[in-house]
Amino acid sequence: MKITGIILAGGESKRMGIDKTKVSFNGKNLIEYPINLFRNKCSEILISSNNNNLPEYPYLKIKDKIKKKGPLSGIYSCLKESTNNVNVVISCDMPLINSEFLDYLIENYNNKELIMPYYNSHFEPLIAIYSKSLIPKIEELFAKKDYSPLSLIPVCNFKKLEINNSLNFFNPDLFKNINTSNDLNSVK
Repeated sequence: MKITGIILAGGESKRMGIDKTKVSFNGKNLIEYPINLFRNKCSEILISSNNNNLPEYPYLKIKDKIKKKGPLSGIYSCLKESTNNVNVVISCDMPLINSEFLDYLIENYNNKELIMPYYNSHFEPLIAIYSKSLIPKIEELFAKKDYSPLSLIPVCNFKKLEINNSLNFFNPDLFKNINTSNDLNSVK
């Protein structure tokens, strides 16, 4: 199965105050965590970025086709450019996502259009599998001015992937987003 890895790095980093992709966490820039996860699992890596801030990474950078509408716009724009039906999306500010979790996510792919982890009573739309077949459904949401990835759940072939402490890769901070310097300090 060929997989495209999509890294969401298009945000404005307003809460952090600096470009999150360049924030150092345990000696590496945040952008390097998803790159390293995808390097051996994906036939293609795309970076959703509206800035020209990542010239050192030799992957196609995709600008949002619909500006300032959040992560679903970045996901949509990358799905349009992806050469594969199966697309694993990871936000660049989730450095605690590990290879075992990614393997588990991919192992649970069974021709669903959307596979989204569910942990602690919340869906995790920024670390999920999105099928290229979602493009027209996303366009329908956009036509209604709906830019929430969660709005895809009732309109597609969806699988909820329960994450709990019985899984060998489990970490209570697995889905922690690094949005502020306090977030960064709390996971070091």
